[in-house]
Amino acid sequence: DPALKPYLAEQAPHIVFTPALRAFSTKVVGTETDPYRIVQTLFDAVDAIPWAGAREYATIANISDYALHAGHADCGQQTLLLIALLRLNGIPARWQSGMVYSDDAVGYNNLHDWGAVYLAPYGWVPMDVTTGRLDSPQPALRGFYLGGLDAYRIAFNDDYGQPLVPAKQHVRSDTVDSQRGEAEWSGGNLYFDQWNYDVQSHVVPLEATR
Repeated sequence: DPALKPYLAEQAPHIVFTPALRAFSTKVVGTETDPYRIVQTLFDAVDAIPWAGAREYATIANISDYALHAGHADCGQQTLLLIALLRLNGIPARWQSGMVYSDDAVGYNNLHDWGAVYLAPYGWVPMDVTTGRLDSPQPALRGFYLGGLDAYRIAFNDDYGQPLVPAKQHVRSDTVDSQRGEAEWSGGNLYFDQWNYDVQSHVVPLEATR
């Protein structure tokens, strides 16, 4: 399918089929040829990388390579590494990012990155390798985030590193992701510590949607 070609290709600088990536893929995938089993194996391998807060993405030359070697990664770094590995194995994969939120004051609300993988004959299915395998004795629940997503999120981006519209006149604060947007004035860029944003969510009762 020609429409899938972009999601099989390298996308420099952060999705590059380096020798180290190829070696890691060979070690993890082995002789497996079934696409779904390859996806599961690579998902588990990236899920095993410990989560850690990340430095600014714009300071990293190749994020997937960084995640492969650093011994830790955050959501976007894990996702880019998994996308790179899947594409290397001929499996279409793409980026998504946005926000996750909760329906109460004590839940988790933050920016988040995840992805999607193309599995015939089903098409695009979501994957959140940062949430990863759940601690459950039920296989379907344990693997929920490979093929499923919770409802407590909203996607703002279907790719990374894309030009802003309208284009910025000054340097970007983040050259990779853009969940919260950017700001500038005639004198220059306004970095994230120079302005605030607020996202509010409201749970609508199911009866009200009917």
